[in-house]
Amino acid sequence: MGPGLLGASLVMAIREKGLAENIVIWARSKETAEKAGRKLAADQVETNLAESVYGSDLVIICTPVETMSSILSSTIKHLTDECLVTDVGSVKSVICEKAQDLFKLPGISFIGSHPMAGSEKSGMNNASASLFTNRPVIVTPESNCDQNHLRRLKEFWGVLGMKVYQLSSAEHDKVIAELSHLPHLVSSVLSFTISSKAKLASQLSGQGLKDTIRISGGDPSLWTGIFSENKAQVLTCLKKFEQSIEKIKHLIAEDDGQGLEEFLKKGSALQKFLN
Repeated sequence: MGPGLLGASLVMAIREKGLAENIVIWARSKETAEKAGRKLAADQVETNLAESVYGSDLVIICTPVETMSSILSSTIKHLTDECLVTDVGSVKSVICEKAQDLFKLPGISFIGSHPMAGSEKSGMNNASASLFTNRPVIVTPESNCDQNHLRRLKEFWGVLGMKVYQLSSAEHDKVIAELSHLPHLVSSVLSFTISSKAKLASQLSGQGLKDTIRISGGDPSLWTGIFSENKAQVLTCLKKFEQSIEKIKHLIAEDDGQGLEEFLKKGSALQKFLN
């Protein structure tokens, strides 16, 4: 549901791996549906939500995070027995809480997923079947979830080449605010700060600037929704970041070379660990 970068890439990867007898795409607009029909190897493309999910074994919601709860509400009454529903959203608590309210009957389940496989590029034109290979995915089951559905979901992501991790929805939102949402904000703030120097930057900057602002090129509307849906955790991370900024400002102002070097050394340790 939603053939953007992740949704379209899923269609490609599922088709390549032979994981589905029938792939149906749901798109909100007729224009997007027609484009998906031309570009993606789906068996069916629908703008009618009920028709798109009826009879499905697995439904994956790939729309912007702020729309997921309403789509889930509209979808549930059209699901058939033993259907498993998941999503690809970067924020989990909101949709998982909504699902807890909605999924009361046995036989159908919602289990949240977050494949960490995005890009600063968006849209189905940038989709790739290999987008998920060797990337982590976090699943966020509730304590009372259907264990058979959880096993199936983990197997699904595993066959797509992903490394599967499990967290609660609250843990997910806290961790991902630090590891994904804050980095995007930092990159965007830097880009915003020097945006008036765009021409000079294009002429004189080295690779360091390009590396640092790369992720700020992500879809602004998509990220606006993410920051809004995970507001509390994002604000907590920003407070910690502000404290780090104040600390390094003080070290520079006081000509504390030793303290500054220690600060930078601690920062460089993370970069070396990730590489």
